[in-house]
Formats: sequence, structure tokens, C-alpha cells
Amino acid sequence: MSVPMHPSTPDWPNLRHLRLLEIAARENSLTRAAQQVAISQPAASQAIAKLARIFGAPLLERVGNAAIATPEGRLVTERASRALLHLRDPALVPRARARQSRDDLLERYSSMTHLRVMALLALSGSTSATAQALGQTEASVRRAVKDVERIIGQPVMEGGQRNRSLSDAGARVATSASLALREIDLAHAELRERKGIFDSRLVIGALPLARTQIVPRAVVRLLKAYPAARLEILDGSYEFLLHRLRLGACDVIVGALRNDEAEQDLCERRLFSDCLRVVARAGHPLVGRANAARDLGAFPWIVPRRDAPARRVFDALACAHDLSARSHGQVETGSLVVLRGVLLASDALALMSMNQISYEIEQGLIVPLYIALDGAEREIGITELKGHRPGSLHTDFLRFLALEAGSL
Repeated sequence: MSVPMHPSTPDWPNLRHLRLLEIAARENSLTRAAQQVAISQPAASQAIAKLARIFGAPLLERVGNAAIATPEGRLVTERASRALLHLRDPALVPRARARQSRDDLLERYSSMTHLRVMALLALSGSTSATAQALGQTEASVRRAVKDVERIIGQPVMEGGQRNRSLSDAGARVATSASLALREIDLAHAELRERKGIFDSRLVIGALPLARTQIVPRAVVRLLKAYPAARLEILDGSYEFLLHRLRLGACDVIVGALRNDEAEQDLCERRLFSDCLRVVARAGHPLVGRANAARDLGAFPWIVPRRDAPARRVFDALACAHDLSARSHGQVETGSLVVLRGVLLASDALALMSMNQISYEIEQGLIVPLYIALDGAEREIGITELKGHRPGSLHTDFLRFLALEAGSL
């Protein structure tokens, strides 16, 4: 993996120090916070001072006998609370240990190194790639993995020597770790924004329809508003982008909504409705024919991937018109570039959105056919994690997406 996760964070705070800050801000007392975290008062003062250096702002101030969070302190505390909450997972409680009633094992006993190793393992899939991304040795990464296994009392890796992967418990730890790290990264970003520095990073997952118009146009608007912003556009299958979203390595997915497949941890919001049409190149034998539906089976097809909502529409069409892949072949792809290339160079047919190929239609290169379709309408929108609290860059991107959706 070429780019480490959360690269904008200059330094990582100690988890115990974040817990100390959270308690102090809630109790308005550093003394009581020190008692609950089981450290001395001088050590607590040093910990808060170190956090202030890491985040570049004073976090607590003395008002009489109370320790009150500064505006910056409240911001960091809110993100720290969310980060620590991600690390409290009852499913990771070991079944046969004295601490089995606790669900905060990761919060109390893991380090930032442990969290970063697990987060990167979920993305890279190997200890060697994780070590390279962290600038550490592979042996140190393996030690961190062993530490995490001791903390939760369960194996986090499974499989043989050459094909090891995260276990179910390991995947849960990786997800918790990734989301916690993302909250800390967002705390840094929001503090920079308070100083007028808008150089945050936003990772946008774009599904096929969204890549052609709505995402590029919203990105142009966003860069005008935030010239120093760093944007990454991810493409790939829905499953790939969803995996990244759940790991905090993608902030939002834009494209066809799954609706009936949406899970409890996801929030979907509609932007606009889109309609699929059967299309062909200009000059295709079926162009302009009122009875074109009778001969759909006489030509090869470029079909959506099996995981795409548009595939259901094609499957219904194939069933109605006996579009057998054995007769004339099929090309299965989610790549608009490949689809367009094959479509323009052959007599193949495809199901496409008019928004995806508006340029080709304007230029007279691709033509929609007169074919009735069942269930051809799709809802296009955004998918995010429930409970996610976006920063300014993310919020404005969603606003620009809505504006662009309204102009389609």
C-alpha cells in the first residue's frame, strides 16, 4: 500500500491521555480525572501538556479550583470521546478471563501502534505491507499483533503461513481501530480550520454513474471553496468501497443506493432518480426500429457486474427476451471506459444511464433504443456510516453534490 492511513495526523496521542482529558472535561477536575485513570496529579498535568503540544492548542484552563475545557479542548474532547467509544466493543470481551465483564479492553490496554497496525492490516492484507507503510520491521508488526491477541484473548489472524488473514475478531478490532484513528485525524483537521487552514483530506468513493458528472462537478466546486484541500477519488466495486467506508478509509460513497441491502451501520440519502435505457452505437441495425425488442437476442451484450443494482434490470430483460450468453456472448464490466469502448466499436448492446453518456449522446455517438424496461429507475445518492460527524470539507462536499443533483 503506497499511502498510509490518516497521513495528515502529525503525531498520535496516548489513549490513556485522551481518556484523562475526556474525564477532566466532563468532571471539570483534573484531580478527579487523575484518580479515575490511576495516575498522579503531576503525571496528569504532564499528560495534558503533552496533548496540548500534539494538538497545538491549550485544552484545559484553570478557573478557580476547576479545570475547564477551552473551545479547542471541547473540540478535541468530543472527537476523543467518539474515538474511545469505537474501541468499546462487547463482542471482543474474552469469555474465560477475569476481566470478562469489561468491554473497554482495547481502550485501556492497547497503544496507538496496536491500532495503526490493525487498521493497516485490514487495508493491506499483509504484515509486510503494513510494516512498510508504518516504516517498521515486519517483526515489530507481528509483535503488535500478538499484543492485541493477548489483550482481547482471541486470535486476530487465521489461515496458514502463506495465506493468513484477519479473523472475525481481528476484523472487528481493525474496524474499531480505524474509526478511532479517523476521529483523531478529524480533530486535527478541525483545529486547523479554526486557525483558517483548510487543508483537510476527503476520500470519496465513486460508483460508475457518479464518476461521470455529479462527483467531478461537485469536486470542482469544492476545490474553489477549499483550494488547499486534498481529495482522493476511489473507484471500484460497491463491496470494495463499503469495506473502505467501514474502516474509515473512505468518507462517503456516491452512486446507486442499495436500499433493501442497507445494513444497520449505514445511512443512505437520496440525491436524484435515474433511469436506465438500452443503448447502442450510432448506425447500429436496431437504431430507430420500433420493434427492436424482438431482436435483442441477436446481438452481444455488455452487462453490469453481478453486485450492481443495474444487473437486476438486465436479468429481468434477459429473462423476458431470452438473451442467452451462450448465443452471442457477454462482456461483464463495471468500467465505463471499457463499456464505452466496446459499445462504440461493435454491435454490442448495453444498459446505461443517460447521465453517464450525455456527452456521447450529444455528439451522436451513442443512441438509446425504444425498449420498455421493468424496474429501470434507480435512486442515486450517498452512503455514509451512521453516527459519523463530518468536518467542514465533508459537509460542503455533500452540499455541492445536492446542488449538482438538482441541476441534472
